[in-house]
Amino acid sequence: MTGTEASAGARRGADADRAPWGHAVVIGAGFTGLLAARVLSRRFARVTLVERDRLAPGTTHRSGLPQGRHPHGLLARGAAVVEELFPGMRDELAARGAPVFDFGEGFATLLPHGWAPRASVGVEVQALDLTALESALCDRIRAEPAVSVRDGFVIEGIRLSPDRARAVAVVGHDRDDPGRTQVAIEADLLVDAAGRASRLPAWLAAAGLPQPTVRRVGSPLVYSSRMYELPPGTAPEWLVSFEMTYPPLVRRGGAAITVDGRHRLVSVIAPAGELPPPRDEAALRELAGGLRSSHFAHVMANGRPVTPVYRCPVGGNRWLRYHRLGELPDRLLVLGDAFCAYNPVYGQGLTVAALQAQHMGRILRRADGPAGLARRVQRRVAGVALFPWLTATAADQGWDRSRAGLGLSCLRLFLGAVLRRVPGDPALYARFARVQNMLDSPFGLLRPAVLLRLLRPARPARPARPGRDGGPLR
Repeated sequence: MTGTEASAGARRGADADRAPWGHAVVIGAGFTGLLAARVLSRRFARVTLVERDRLAPGTTHRSGLPQGRHPHGLLARGAAVVEELFPGMRDELAARGAPVFDFGEGFATLLPHGWAPRASVGVEVQALDLTALESALCDRIRAEPAVSVRDGFVIEGIRLSPDRARAVAVVGHDRDDPGRTQVAIEADLLVDAAGRASRLPAWLAAAGLPQPTVRRVGSPLVYSSRMYELPPGTAPEWLVSFEMTYPPLVRRGGAAITVDGRHRLVSVIAPAGELPPPRDEAALRELAGGLRSSHFAHVMANGRPVTPVYRCPVGGNRWLRYHRLGELPDRLLVLGDAFCAYNPVYGQGLTVAALQAQHMGRILRRADGPAGLARRVQRRVAGVALFPWLTATAADQGWDRSRAGLGLSCLRLFLGAVLRRVPGDPALYARFARVQNMLDSPFGLLRPAVLLRLLRPARPARPARPGRDGGPLR
């Protein structure tokens, strides 16, 4: 038994000595909902995971996950949480073809001012496909005795107690029911993990309650993604390649990940008005060829396309401030993108959702019951969301500098200084990689030693040349 399995078993044993609380309902069977269900199963006698889509066996895409056909990243901290909740998941995904590697060695990262160093940084990550990850997690959840999955169920709203002080049920109907017979699923705790599609604000308004205020920092970026199969012997050395957008300096970028060694999922990223239609293959190849990194054009030119081109808006950054909502009903929690959604270009969303589920579990273990939990959990997950929000929005303020406040402007200046220095400074990049993977606090970059490095003249880094630069591959 591994240390992770032993610690997880000890926690389950400690929870087993306490009386379970009743019935928890989770809205949404995506990544956030699956992790939330796992955490709740340790304290509740029953957990019902409710999902609008039909969840077919195996790795299949579904309409409720529009970005599932595009590259995703699970940072090292998020992967550790997943492994804690689902021991052995990393090995299971590796057996399905998802490689584990050192972040500094397997990532070819093109920053605004040059390539990040290609050297070990001591941070292990795993390249994976989001659909395959969710499929593996769902298989584990279905095996949980306390958890049941009710898919194909359309939620129409929530039901509150007569005094509107707490949530008591979700109300909806089965998709296959032509009469749309209304069904209420009663709950002692309700978790909204429905992602950006969450309709909770409208449901609160329908109940006569205020809606949360919303902070938005938009992004005009759009993905165009396609899967390619590479002939034997032609696979590039890199396992993940990323060309970072950083407006207004860098308006276009790309991402590509290995899926199983032979396949690469390639995504070209650009403002909506600059990205060609999905069926214009020649224009898309031309745009990829004009990027500073040649990685994406290389895969497109040498690989055999095995899927159509899928196009999807990035979505920008949006934070619904439920933790500031004075009349939020008790026993109602909001996690993941339903609470705070980030520009996915920066790869933070899955890890933030995992950390939120982890912190919810810690509060549940210390509590005597579900009453009064909502505000405590919501404030804690807001704390988890804060630093990723600041870094994502500081970068995206470049699309509209007129809306940047003083704090974000200062953070953007500091972030720009770090990004400018990193290509020629492997030691700084190693620190930056740990912060980027949420293993270390961002405050670590404010230490005197780091600040002194930023003030010294930077070593010249090899610049990237549009359309011709393959990166520093050994």
